[in-house]
Amino acid sequence: MAWRIAAVLLVVVNLALLVLGQMQPPPAPRLPPPVADPDIPQLELIALDWQESQAQGPRCFTIGPFATLVQQSRAEDRLRPFASEIRPRRTEADRDRGWWVFVAAPSRSSAIELAQELASRGVEDYFVVADEDLPDAVSLGLFERRENARARLARIRSMGFDAQLAVRREDIPQFWLDYRIDPGERSPWRFILRSSPGAKHFAIPCF
Repeated sequence: MAWRIAAVLLVVVNLALLVLGQMQPPPAPRLPPPVADPDIPQLELIALDWQESQAQGPRCFTIGPFATLVQQSRAEDRLRPFASEIRPRRTEADRDRGWWVFVAAPSRSSAIELAQELASRGVEDYFVVADEDLPDAVSLGLFERRENARARLARIRSMGFDAQLAVRREDIPQFWLDYRIDPGERSPWRFILRSSPGAKHFAIPCF
């Protein structure tokens, strides 16, 4: 008896699903895609943009800075087969060398006497300098970490010397390569950057 009831229920459910399916509205027709506004700029592929730049004539770039002349020379060897002209150049950059502890003196003779007094008090690692910004002084160390410089400063001051702390700066050379490539040529600048940490590559006006 139970199986007859289950069979009747299954038939009723199927009939209900069939009726509901026929009552659904027909799907809406697909609309054609909107017409693009000619006044709105369209996205261009990088490859097409590169081809257009090829047709505009030679292009010029600079790559660097290189830390040494050896790095610059190696980069020039890589660029040579592709560039119609290469122009090496050099610039100067200012950077921090570290923290400098020193005692200033009014004259050269006073600096020498001061150095002798420091030595008699057991101070080591010092020397008399003659700098353009500080003509006469006794250097007591150049430190990369500020904490170490402050410890040295405190020790010298505890002996009664007027020690001072300053940031030491220096000019370092930087080497660049300006180059020009003709239409249809592409330079291996990505490979150069991989082997030259800190170097960059960007376009410049042609020379």
